[in-house]
Amino acid sequence: MAESPPAPERRARHLFRASGGGIRINRRRWIRPAAIIGGSSLAGLALASWSWTIQSVDTWWSNIFANAAVVVMLLIPGELILGQVRRRVEANEVRVDTAETKAETARATADAAKQQATQTAASLEMIHQQLADRQQVELDEKVEQYRAPLTSLNRESLLEALRAAEAEGLISTAGVRAPVWETEVHYRYVIDDPKHGALSVQLEEDDGTVIFVAEWRPGVGADEFFQELVAAVRTAGHDLGTGLNLPTESVRQVLKMLEDVTVLRSQALFGHRDHLTRIIERIDGWYFTEGFILPAEDITYAIHVHRLDEMDWASHLSQKGWFTAPWSIAFARRLYGISKDGDEDE
Repeated sequence: MAESPPAPERRARHLFRASGGGIRINRRRWIRPAAIIGGSSLAGLALASWSWTIQSVDTWWSNIFANAAVVVMLLIPGELILGQVRRRVEANEVRVDTAETKAETARATADAAKQQATQTAASLEMIHQQLADRQQVELDEKVEQYRAPLTSLNRESLLEALRAAEAEGLISTAGVRAPVWETEVHYRYVIDDPKHGALSVQLEEDDGTVIFVAEWRPGVGADEFFQELVAAVRTAGHDLGTGLNLPTESVRQVLKMLEDVTVLRSQALFGHRDHLTRIIERIDGWYFTEGFILPAEDITYAIHVHRLDEMDWASHLSQKGWFTAPWSIAFARRLYGISKDGDEDE
């Protein structure tokens, strides 16, 4: 029993038979040209035969038929062939034009995509800049609220600035202090519940002992209120003389500190938000907060208040180049009520 050929071979034979035994020819395309060429050849032969037959009878007509035979046998098939060639050339030209059109379309699409990508990048950059600008405006607005009282000092503008600072956690809830120049007393600006809107200034010693309290009542002008502070400093025995007893300088110091601290805390990567908060006072290049002591020139170096009794900080800090440290550490111990040996003052 003969073995049947493998499936792939059977499939190949079937396709070969279906295609007419080999190369398939598009017969319909050649039927009309073949008929025209065949008919032209037969007509040309007939005309040539007739021309030869009457050659001896009528030479003129014989020449006419001979020329007609040439036209029919040569020119008509030639024109037919040339027509086919022209059509193929035209088809090729159309294909070339189509390919060029497609290529041009592809280039235009690529250029449009590139332009769109460029516009998108530009838009992203524009949005990026707009976001950065908006955040800068927000920071400028925060800073401006601490500058406003310098140009228009009154009770309301100062109270608004201190409220904003307390809400941001910049100053101690017990109030923020500023030194009375070249003395051992300080002004502490205190605000109570914002609903009541009370603002008072305490004249106090290093350790917070209150000497005098002046409440800035609504309707009282800045000149009248600060004159009350001038009198308080005189009464306490710390008046330095004409032109040197100026409590308004304490306002300038507090507001400048708030402006500086706002900028320092504006970016978390600066690392100042954890330590530079709830400030009691900035004096002689040092920040004194509720929990830390920080040199203004290097705020990353923070001394915990509860560690003031652990070592000789004055000597340690002086060796680091902070030569005001002996005064600052002594002042800090008085401020926080910590004696030199570490015991809290009664």
